[in-house]
Amino acid sequence: MTYMSIEQLYIEALNVPGIEFKLFEKQPKITFKHGRILTSAYLSMFNELSLDSKVTVLRHTQNLFSFCMMKNDVGYLLGPEILTDVLSDQRLDPNQKTIYLPRLMSTISLKTKQCYKQLLVFANLLDIDLDESEINAAFTNSITSEQFNDKLVLVNFNDQGAHVSYVYEKALKAAVEMGQPSMVHDAFVGLVNSGRIGILSDEGDVRNVKNWGIICISVTLRAAIAAGMDYDQAYSLNDHYVRSLESFNSYSDVMTAIEEMLKDMAQRVAQLKFVHLSAPVRRTYQIIMNTPETKINATELSNQLGISPHYLSSLFKKEVGITIARFRILVKINRAIQILQSTNLSLAEIASILNFSDQSHLTREFEKFVGASPSRARRNPHLTDNWHLYNFIKVNVG
Repeated sequence: MTYMSIEQLYIEALNVPGIEFKLFEKQPKITFKHGRILTSAYLSMFNELSLDSKVTVLRHTQNLFSFCMMKNDVGYLLGPEILTDVLSDQRLDPNQKTIYLPRLMSTISLKTKQCYKQLLVFANLLDIDLDESEINAAFTNSITSEQFNDKLVLVNFNDQGAHVSYVYEKALKAAVEMGQPSMVHDAFVGLVNSGRIGILSDEGDVRNVKNWGIICISVTLRAAIAAGMDYDQAYSLNDHYVRSLESFNSYSDVMTAIEEMLKDMAQRVAQLKFVHLSAPVRRTYQIIMNTPETKINATELSNQLGISPHYLSSLFKKEVGITIARFRILVKINRAIQILQSTNLSLAEIASILNFSDQSHLTREFEKFVGASPSRARRNPHLTDNWHLYNFIKVNVG
């Protein structure tokens, strides 16, 4: 059995992400780690720390914090933690709150008073003389950290009303309509980060998030109906999702539930679309849809499936209506449209990501199937409003 110190046991008991490190020539060597935060993230946070203080507070957003305590050459970096009732910092957007963390950053949510108690107990374990006034000072002088900016889902609570980006709403609907659960997360994060949740209720922020989720689910279910889901099934699902949402009481739980419900919609649509496909064609279809950037041909696919390339190619064209090669191009074009509308990546970068031979190749194929150049489609998103992968294939639903 591995020996653990009382400090390490306390971190595990709190179930908060954290590390213990020892300084060697002013550089940290991690001796203990709990949670799923990447080691590299902690090392980056270390470079932002002031090691002369009893406790240092890193402020990632208005309500997401990490904490460092040092005793001699041994230090502890705890977090990130969500504080549900913390006061705003004028250095940051006063309305913006972290309400959802990806599973990779699974952590705890607690009130400020409870956080103070944890820090005081931990200081006592380390035999550090620390009081509440010193913790107050650490919060007042907190260090702004952008370490997790690319992983957070932030929501602005604003009294000007609810608004979300049309581009990401469209991407989310497309993910459901195409039966692609793997595409839901990026679209969902983009949708939430792009806009703000307005004051939809007088009962508080969690109620607002629930109301926003109910609207998001209801709107997205229309995409599932358009893809072939039965009306009665869709309305029954909507009722089930709403009842489930009402059972949660924290930002993180509500947002996790909303994303899982959207993925469930996409999975149900996928089952509808795959119901008439044979096993080899279904697998080929899934591989290409999930990894459009992968360079894979009929021979490589058939080797994976244990059948001849000719048989797979013939079967795929019979059931899907187009060749494997053309399907790959169309899936890549579909992905290119999403990237064009949701990022500022250059055409050369998009071509590289999707494994087109070069930017000219991307442009030629895009114009052939969309009827406009990628640059023009980016400037005029409405040009792709009626473009859909399923306009080119004959996969049945229902």
